[in-house]
Amino acid sequence: MTAKIPLLKVRQWVNTWDQADWTDHLPKPEDHFFMGSVSLSELRKLAGVSRRRVEERAMKDAPAGYQRGHDRDRSDKIARYIQYGYPASSTRGDVPLTTPDLIHPGWLPTAILVNILKPGDVRYRGGVAVELARNAAINVVETDGLYHLELPSVASTDIEPLEIIDGQHRVFSADGLDSLLSDYDVPVVFFSGLTTSWQAYLFWVINVEPKKINPSLAFDLYPELRNQLWLDRGEGLKIYQEHRAQELTEALWRHAKSPWKGRIELLGNRVEGHVSNAAFIRSLIATFIRRWGNDHKVGGLFGAVDKAGDERILRWNRSQQAAFLIHIWSDVAAAAKGSQNEWAVACREAYALLPDAARQRTNPEGLDAAFAGPHSLLGTDQGVRAILHVFNAMFQVRYDEIGLDSWVLDDVESLMTDDGVSHALDSLKKHTRITQYSATLARELTWTGFDWRTSTGPGLTSDQKPLQASYRGSSGYTALFGNVIEHLTKADNREISETAASVQQMTGRSK
Repeated sequence: MTAKIPLLKVRQWVNTWDQADWTDHLPKPEDHFFMGSVSLSELRKLAGVSRRRVEERAMKDAPAGYQRGHDRDRSDKIARYIQYGYPASSTRGDVPLTTPDLIHPGWLPTAILVNILKPGDVRYRGGVAVELARNAAINVVETDGLYHLELPSVASTDIEPLEIIDGQHRVFSADGLDSLLSDYDVPVVFFSGLTTSWQAYLFWVINVEPKKINPSLAFDLYPELRNQLWLDRGEGLKIYQEHRAQELTEALWRHAKSPWKGRIELLGNRVEGHVSNAAFIRSLIATFIRRWGNDHKVGGLFGAVDKAGDERILRWNRSQQAAFLIHIWSDVAAAAKGSQNEWAVACREAYALLPDAARQRTNPEGLDAAFAGPHSLLGTDQGVRAILHVFNAMFQVRYDEIGLDSWVLDDVESLMTDDGVSHALDSLKKHTRITQYSATLARELTWTGFDWRTSTGPGLTSDQKPLQASYRGSSGYTALFGNVIEHLTKADNREISETAASVQQMTGRSK
């Protein structure tokens, strides 16, 4: 006999919602949901999280799914709380024998949110599209005005008929507690047929809007929140840009392998060869975390990439994004160090003539003067913006050929750590198509005649000084980027030159 679970139908709709602009991502939802009481052990069998494994995340046609990291320790703590309540759950050892007076009910009164998959819905498992069979689906049935949940007649071994929107750690706490859960039910809210965008919306309003979790973490858990639909609405753009830019800037300043370690001035000091914290954040917002739109033909690679109307979300988490920035800057630093171009030699020679105290003040890290010396544009606000802008645009144009989607990590950290960034850096090294393109671009920028000296740099002729002076001030950002891209269109490397020409067209700078 098919198992049935009584449900309470909850109608929630107001007339103002009818004014909404429904889309394929956010289609008009049903005007109700259901609530029920379900055994936690039964819910564990029926519900799962659609995780984007490596195989699926490399497939651009796969539905977004979740990128939610399961914290086993957190589920274990909930399981202990269910067994013993608080404060006994926070103690160690055999609680019943040592501290029975501390045992209390381990109630979980907050509802778990799930989405009921419909027969025929597809999710990806191991890189293969799996369709939910009709006899493995869960159905909501009405009888004389009463509703109940009809559980499937067969167990699905490939895809769970319920997917968890919020509460996965509570559900997974059932692992290992089966013998204790015969009389332990949890309240569950059942939505039906929600798109992943609607599920991201629910996750946001439940966990982020009330400030329960770091908003930046939500963008890693639900990369779909980074698409243009979300970033164009409400405070989404501001929240994502500011939180992410601050975190990435701090990672560049802090990580041991970053050529910007200690060279970003967090307290507003002005040091030659260093860039202020505010300037670096503004440059990231203007490049890698930039929005798309009619006035921004080249948006941010860390947002949603729009290629001829085909919006794509690069599902890199914060550690990957930080690692990518550290890697490209390391390539630029290495290329500048290896450059024997006139501008690089002049920067080194002038730097060598400075007193020891001046060298220590401007470049205590001992980096090559062509990259971090007082006469190099690469150590200025304008230079940072230009490098970030160029790499962001050039990698977008070569998105498919380089295989940016092929670099995936399933880990999602609550806080971005140096270990997490180091792990991402090690992983990135295995993706040679990405790293080779980065190194080639860095060499084309520094070895082939483009002058990276400041307007006060050594050895500039009277004809050269006006051009270098044009890179100063707020107008210098645009001028420097435009000239760098123009320079790259003349590169001997055909891949670089053709890509740069495409960037020129996209930005309206083609001549």
